[in-house]
Amino acid sequence: MLNPALRPGPARERGFSLLELAIVLLVMGLLLGGLVMPLTARVDQQRFDATARQLEEIRAALGGWALAHDALPCPATPGSSGAAAPTASGCVAQHGFVPAVTLGLAGARNEDQLLLDAWGNPLRYSVSRADADGDGNWDFVVPGEMRNVTVVALAPDLVVCTTAAGSSPGACAGSATTVVATAPAVLLSMGKDWANFASADQQENVGAMLGGGPSGRSYPVASDIVFVAHSQVQATGAEFDDIVTWVSPGALYGQLVAAGRLP
Repeated sequence: MLNPALRPGPARERGFSLLELAIVLLVMGLLLGGLVMPLTARVDQQRFDATARQLEEIRAALGGWALAHDALPCPATPGSSGAAAPTASGCVAQHGFVPAVTLGLAGARNEDQLLLDAWGNPLRYSVSRADADGDGNWDFVVPGEMRNVTVVALAPDLVVCTTAAGSSPGACAGSATTVVATAPAVLLSMGKDWANFASADQQENVGAMLGGGPSGRSYPVASDIVFVAHSQVQATGAEFDDIVTWVSPGALYGQLVAAGRLP
């Protein structure tokens, strides 16, 4: 007969110790953290790419508008409900927002009916105030004025630089930092950090405020004819994620000449 002292007892279940559980949680946290950061970066890049495409579509729409009306549309203002805001000789504001209603563009709008980028911030739009023949009319936004001035005399004056360093309100520091010095129009997204930006290059793109819409909000817009455009930078103090594009004078003139709208 089996000695009772030698009989097997009930099996004992062994669980995780607190130390083992802590190690497991730590490893899982590290793995999840490694996944979250790349996911955030991917989302940011997708929004950047979507906004860049949006700006290209707007630029194409501006070209189409110019072909139909012999002029570029004026910027929208917060009080114009998403439509261009012209005056008899120019625009209500040189620096404002994409006139999405006038251009027939779809997309998310805010309470002032301003077209938004992928981060929910209104897209900026500026036009040249050049008046080459001195008749008081802005050459690029008054219908027929480009034809009156002629291609040879047209002189759009919006400037795009690679850096704000050394620039003045009317020019880049020099030819080495000048991307274009003759843009008829500039389009701008302030990027992901639109609500909190500090670098000199980003401040160059928005130095004034424009309000007057139903929301009561005032928005930063450009304060002069100089803009900065370059690749994204994340370094502290030099952050830059603005997306800037412009209407090329050569492309605009070429379209209008080919269509017989410009001599």
